[in-house]
Amino acid sequence: MKKRLYILFISAGLSVFTSCQDVLDVEPTASIEFEGAIIDARSADRALQGVYSAFQAGDYYGLSYLYYQDLYTDNLTFTGTFSTHREVASRNINPTNLQIANTWASIYTAIGRANVVIQEVNALANIEQEEKDRIVGEAHFLRGLAYFDLLKVFGGVPIVTKPTIDVGGIQNQGRSTEAEVYTQIISDLTVAETKLVADDEDVFSGSGWAATALLARVYLQQGNYAQARDKASNVIDNGPFSLEENFGKIFDASGTDNASSESIFELAFNEDDQNALASSSNPAVPGQKFYVSAGLFNLLSSDGGERFGETTLQQGTRRRVVKYDDVVNGSDNVVILRLAEMYLIRAEANARLGAAGAAPSQQVVDDINMIRNRAGVADANPATNAEALTEILKQRRLEFAVEGLRFMDLKRFGQTCAVLNFCPETAETQDNTFRNLWPLPFQQFETNPNLGKQNPGY
Repeated sequence: MKKRLYILFISAGLSVFTSCQDVLDVEPTASIEFEGAIIDARSADRALQGVYSAFQAGDYYGLSYLYYQDLYTDNLTFTGTFSTHREVASRNINPTNLQIANTWASIYTAIGRANVVIQEVNALANIEQEEKDRIVGEAHFLRGLAYFDLLKVFGGVPIVTKPTIDVGGIQNQGRSTEAEVYTQIISDLTVAETKLVADDEDVFSGSGWAATALLARVYLQQGNYAQARDKASNVIDNGPFSLEENFGKIFDASGTDNASSESIFELAFNEDDQNALASSSNPAVPGQKFYVSAGLFNLLSSDGGERFGETTLQQGTRRRVVKYDDVVNGSDNVVILRLAEMYLIRAEANARLGAAGAAPSQQVVDDINMIRNRAGVADANPATNAEALTEILKQRRLEFAVEGLRFMDLKRFGQTCAVLNFCPETAETQDNTFRNLWPLPFQQFETNPNLGKQNPGY
């Protein structure tokens, strides 16, 4: 297995290569000049690691973006004075929210770095084709992931596929539609799937299997259920992954050692390259805190099986997140894609392809029970596809709590009105459906005159 260390990549005069303070520089020098920097396989690989490091930022998977997917829903609560976090917890985000602006910039930083790698490495003549395909394929995979992360919360966003010199301006480019962003994401992931080696077992790098798994997730959210089913089935039936017998083993590893057998893609952190996920949910550590909601805690306690103790812990009056529990070193890895999701994607896709009132196929039932049984929970026996979908949403909440999927799931299931009160206008209440998207950062409209209209309602 290849070992990945995400290193600092700074480009003089190119702001998309700045602002990543939590990465490990293993080279004698701390910077690479942009002009002529990517000149061979070694410098190309160093540039690629700069893309990975962008995903580790505290504004992205290192804390805020990841936790916000559950904080904005019914899975997490917030205790503290930061108005940025409180706005998300209360589901009343202002366009001037600085954390949302920083998260937007962090995601476009990752995209900008990927753009540089794709353009520069494709132009190299002194590199083996296999190595070129790997580096370019990983960059396409990461760019596809970044655009999907934007799409989930902002809807249509500017599509930038060439290197930029100003993250804030995004080349003064207008917004694309959601459909156009989906097309870009699927294009990136299809390129990655083609270029990357499918049997690469390094889960800390984008692989052909990671691209296929992410395509399954993207197709499901898009409503292309047949493609979602087929991609998920490919990973399940042909990939080198297996469900962990012990649910807690999935989250035990740190750094690049002892990865779970069901992990398809994850970001590696270590004591030199930390995140704040554990410290931000431990009441014994000073600072702003994210805690498990009473609703999720009670559901895990009653129906989660082994997932209860591996996800949360009552500590005094607080319900702490323990999927990420390394307070000292901040070295908990962030699992982004794993096999359990593929089973539930296949189950959901098949259930949606059938009639709501019809009996679910045996594969739908078997896939649901694969996840229940691994958690030590008895079989479910849904009588209809509609009942199966209700069970799938419940299992996704229990299985993937605090892994960044809850908001996406509620939107796909049309449950944001019932669960989050994002309901159409009635005689008694105002229209809150606009809250299914976050506002684009106010700062972007100041720097990009071509951005267009703000999301409705903001």
